[in-house]
Amino acid sequence: MNGVTPEQVRDFFKAAASFYRHAPWRAVGEGETIKVECGQLGGGPWYAIVVGKGGTVKGLILFDDWTSRVLLDRGPYETVADRLRDITVHFGDRSLLHPDDLEMATQLGFEVAGPRAYPSAFRTELGRKFRTPDAWELELLEACLWTIPDFLKRAEDRAPDVLEYAFQGTIGKMSLDLSWVPMDRPAADHPEPPA
Repeated sequence: MNGVTPEQVRDFFKAAASFYRHAPWRAVGEGETIKVECGQLGGGPWYAIVVGKGGTVKGLILFDDWTSRVLLDRGPYETVADRLRDITVHFGDRSLLHPDDLEMATQLGFEVAGPRAYPSAFRTELGRKFRTPDAWELELLEACLWTIPDFLKRAEDRAPDVLEYAFQGTIGKMSLDLSWVPMDRPAADHPEPPA
């Protein structure tokens, strides 16, 4: 991974294990969206969805922008996949990981929540190009894995209130602002993508 240290991967595995144990897919409907803002990182806001309630794939998708998030609802994945940009973690069995990553995780004793809870993080670029996340992308994903289960408990009423979280990661201190995005209409500052 580009600029990622073994310590950062260890911390990511720990956050992923905690997220998996909380099983946040039980608390959200498919497609419910959480807006994630972080002033310390360029870009954003990002739009997160927890997947797993209605299917076999469990995980978290953190979209780069509102357009990518809305495109996912625009039809079959195959018709929109080339236009998506996101950072994702999926959970599965050991076969989900590259053999070198699995060997490192085993040798260094990285935490895993269970035999079907091995986390696989990847970055999706335009044109359906996949790569491993850069250090800051993995850090943002880790911060979301730690904070989203708490956000779901504290914001059960789906009110648009912003909840602030502090996160100290391997690459530094971050402040995350999380809030629900109403899906019945586009967010005012993020128009619908063209059809």
